[in-house]
Amino acid sequence: MKRIPLLTALALTLALFLAGCGGGGDGDGSAADSTAADTSAADTTETAAKTEKAIRVNAGLVRNGELVQPVYADGVLRTTQNVEVSSKLGGELVSVRVRNGDRVRAGQLLASIDAREYRIALEESRYRHIQALSEIAAEGEEQVADPAALAAFVEQRDALAALRSRREISEEEFQARLLDLELSSLKEGAFRQDTFAQRTGLADARIAEERARLNLEYTDIRAPFAGIVSGLSIVKGQNISVGQALCTVTDDTELEAVVNVLEADLGSLIEGRAALVGVPAVDDTIRAAVDVISPVLDETSRTCEVIIRFHNTDRKYRPGMFVRAEMAARIHTDRLMVPREAVLTRDDRTLVFKVTDEPRAQWLYVDTGLENSEWIEILKVHSGGSLAEGEQVVVSDHLTLAHEAKLRIRKTVPANDRWAFAAEGTER
Repeated sequence: MKRIPLLTALALTLALFLAGCGGGGDGDGSAADSTAADTSAADTTETAAKTEKAIRVNAGLVRNGELVQPVYADGVLRTTQNVEVSSKLGGELVSVRVRNGDRVRAGQLLASIDAREYRIALEESRYRHIQALSEIAAEGEEQVADPAALAAFVEQRDALAALRSRREISEEEFQARLLDLELSSLKEGAFRQDTFAQRTGLADARIAEERARLNLEYTDIRAPFAGIVSGLSIVKGQNISVGQALCTVTDDTELEAVVNVLEADLGSLIEGRAALVGVPAVDDTIRAAVDVISPVLDETSRTCEVIIRFHNTDRKYRPGMFVRAEMAARIHTDRLMVPREAVLTRDDRTLVFKVTDEPRAQWLYVDTGLENSEWIEILKVHSGGSLAEGEQVVVSDHLTLAHEAKLRIRKTVPANDRWAFAAEGTER
């Protein structure tokens, strides 16, 4: 019976001890929980910062300079020199020295005609010339022109020609007065040698010899200029006639693009302005200039022929190729521009994304002005910051881009202006 109170006392003491320990635990636990919460919030912020994904974009440069507005026209390439080589004589071909596709020099031998008959004709004419000289020597007659009379004739003839060029006398009056002058000068001894040569047959002999020599030269058919042979239609042993076409020689070192410009675009186009000639067949663009603007229009198509000449140094372009030309019509100076790909429209407002130093995307509302296929003029920045030459703007992957979005620049597209070679000029 005495053990019961003792056990009760021990249980009461243990309960009080445990209660004291629990009370102390509540106070210390609150502080620990607060510290843990602060640490968790900091970790969450740091993790969010680390996990913000950078958007990969390309950037372009803002530039200040000339903005060219071109006019467009289609056409074809053609050569400035293309000749169908024909024979000036008839006869048998004894040699053909070229084939289609051969590149020849100016004066290079293309083919030869049997020259024996023409060589004999030259010998005959030479003998006639010698015979005329022999007859003159046998007669012992010498005819010497009067230098003063000849000089007077030349002076008066030139004066008559000057009157005709100034339209002070008509062509009919000029011919009549010239005939009178020649007759009077002949009587005064101005043409004694000429009349003597004609009377004795010497003049005819000289002319016949010169013609025979020329015909002999024509038996060798030569290239009129450097170029490529095509359309060869002859073979060795063939008999050809006078005027028969043998081949075509084309000079492809100098070409011209012939394009047809609409009447409405002619007002701003002038000769000498820069031009870009695109040749789709070789996927290339030629930098050149407008050489000729035709003075007349085609009444049916209401277009005007414009010629753009250029050097075909590498001979990669061929006559007949289709071309699409852009010609600098208006050149506007001192314009702030961004690449065309940088400009977006959202909620009917125009904007660009400027790249900040971090880098991040800065949303800028802008007013745009003139434009071409590469550049758009920026007239004013409404809100969000400023825009200056040399700064970067986003030009790709920005359709869903947000303000202050983190960026990673994949590459910076260089400010390659296709019209940088255009001649300087004022606004037109």
